[in-house]
Amino acid sequence: MVSADLIAYLLPLAAKLSGYPAVPLQDLPPIRQMPPAQISREICPEDASHCQGMVAIFDTDRYQILIRDNLDLDNPSDNSFLLHELVHVLQYKARGEEIFVDCPATMKTETEAYRVQNRYLGMEGQFMRVGDALAFMTCAGKQDTFFTREVMIEPSFKK
Repeated sequence: MVSADLIAYLLPLAAKLSGYPAVPLQDLPPIRQMPPAQISREICPEDASHCQGMVAIFDTDRYQILIRDNLDLDNPSDNSFLLHELVHVLQYKARGEEIFVDCPATMKTETEAYRVQNRYLGMEGQFMRVGDALAFMTCAGKQDTFFTREVMIEPSFKK
């Protein structure tokens, strides 16, 4: 079970680092810890291999966060994945379904969440960084360097 203290620490930090408005704790989706294989089966029921390696996900369809049960949530490297998903919740509350409406929107959404996750890791003295592969991903075969150059530096959401 994810501790209330951890959520009380990560949620305001997700809001501060992302620039998105905070949400009350009672508005958060349930957070379910489960084995990696079960996450894969739940998110990709037709072919679980497509979700292999998934650490955590904000499932907007069922309004829930799924996170691996083998993470040490007392460790900032591991709990940074929960922070990442909390950023997605804040994005969803602020912008709705548009955050994952198409490939460019999804790339932007993920880039913002990875930027926050990496800032948090740095604040916690962790050397690990995540999301580097986004710099090499494309939408319909066209790489858009806007994401790697601009969004990684400044959040696109303005208060």
